[in-house]
Amino acid sequence: MLMMPMSMWASGDGIVVDAADFDGTNDYMTRGAGLTGAADSKLLTQVIWFRLDGTAGNNRFIHGATTVGGGTSRFRSGCTAVGPGLMEILGLNAAGSTVLSVRSTTALSDGEGIWRCMMASFDLSDTGKRNLYFGDVDELDVVTYTDDSIDFTLADWAVGALAAGTFKWDGCLAEVWFAPGQYLDFSVEANRRKFITAGGKPANLGADGSLPTGTAPLIYLHLNNGEAVENFATNRGTGGSFSITGTLDTASTSPSD
Repeated sequence: MLMMPMSMWASGDGIVVDAADFDGTNDYMTRGAGLTGAADSKLLTQVIWFRLDGTAGNNRFIHGATTVGGGTSRFRSGCTAVGPGLMEILGLNAAGSTVLSVRSTTALSDGEGIWRCMMASFDLSDTGKRNLYFGDVDELDVVTYTDDSIDFTLADWAVGALAAGTFKWDGCLAEVWFAPGQYLDFSVEANRRKFITAGGKPANLGADGSLPTGTAPLIYLHLNNGEAVENFATNRGTGGSFSITGTLDTASTSPSD
């Protein structure tokens, strides 16, 4: 009998995945280097499943720093003190000027403990190509949108905090998909369905995350159902794996539940 990988078993709708729990105090992950194959680009697509368990303010999903272990950003996404609790994606060019700044229209609540899927995509050369969704809800609020390239050729990258270890995420992350140089139009429902099913569960992205676009992203962090949580640092994308600071736990729930 043909056996399916554990991550492929369906739970009524979508695939069954696990998630990593970041405690907001000690836990985050860093590359200690740039992302392999990265290039500065006007294009970006990012999808992250997240659950906020702590305070809705200044918690980071992904951070690109100019120095190893540094706090100076060229890219960051996550929750901000603005709002408070709005989600933000910020991109700077190589000179340190902001060329992308967008926020959600919905603010998170402290300790809300619910799973959301944030999908964002941008082509900075075209103001008609900019998207930010929570599931199927359009959340886009544009602050800055400039026809210029984001600096993705950086010294360090972090997940769950800044590379300096500050602004730690207090909650859970799953199915982190980060693709500089790729644009997928999330205003098209069929493209959202590549990541989130009609029933609101994670879709199958393929072993290396290449199913949605045909090209693997630089970052794809994934846990099969029952997989050791330490493997969340093993990047299934092409940009290289991360190292864990602190101790991740398997989340008490996942977006598959």
